[in-house]
Order: sequence, then structure tokens, then C-alpha cells
Amino acid sequence: MTDLDLFSVHPYVVWLVAGLALCAAETFVPGAFLIWIGLAAVALGGIEFFVAIELTPALLLFAALVVVFVFIGRRVYGSLDSGAPPLPLSRAHALIGKEFYLDEAIERGYGRMRVGDSQWRVAGPDLPKGAKVRVAAVDDGAQVRVEKA
Repeated sequence: MTDLDLFSVHPYVVWLVAGLALCAAETFVPGAFLIWIGLAAVALGGIEFFVAIELTPALLLFAALVVVFVFIGRRVYGSLDSGAPPLPLSRAHALIGKEFYLDEAIERGYGRMRVGDSQWRVAGPDLPKGAKVRVAAVDDGAQVRVEKA
């Protein structure tokens, strides 16, 4: 065995190792779609195992495989843009549109309602205790504006 034999590496080994390294890197950088680039490299390594390909066509095939795998990945897992709806700005914003009963009558524009185990200061039209109200907006952080439901 000569020194030249020790350092000659088949191209498919390089593609397989690079692909597996990219797939492993996805665990450290999740969401960066390195998995699809890695799978393209692994696929090219599998192809090169059976058919020797020159460097330029191999790079072009790799680029085409990346596009195909990214497209498939987006179709299977969906776009990052179509994720879950944004979280409400605050706990008070999460109440908008929900209905509650007044714990304290609204007099001169202010009253209280119970939400779970806490009370919230509300602003709105004068209404009696026990009236059903719907949260319409958030005024000052913890104060909610209500309307008759």
C-alpha cells in the first residue's frame, strides 16, 4: 500500500460524510433547513456510489437536489410563515372578544369583573352587577374596556 492509497478518498464518501454532518448540524441550528441540504448530499453520495460523476455535473446535480428536497420539505412541513398565530400582547389582550359577568356594577364608567380567580378593572357604560359583558379592548395595560353582551 502506498502513501497515495491512504489519502485517496472516493467522492461518494465525501458527499456522504458532508451530508451526515449537515444533518447532524440541524440539531444545533434547528429550523435552518440544513437537513434538506444534508439529505441532498447523502442522496448524491448514494448516486455516486453506483455511478462516478465528474465534479461540475455533481455540483449541478447537488444544487438541483437541494432545490427538490427543500421544496418537498416545505410541502411536507409547511412554510415558516404559516405557523401558529401570534401570541397575544398580554394576558389582557387575550381576553378581547370573551364574555364575562360583572362582579361589581359599572358606575361612572368603572367597575370590576371576575376572570378565573382574579378581578379586573373594567371601563364601559354603566351596567348593574351581574350583567354579561364582552371585552372590546385593552385601555391601560390591565384595564379592559367592555360593552354589554
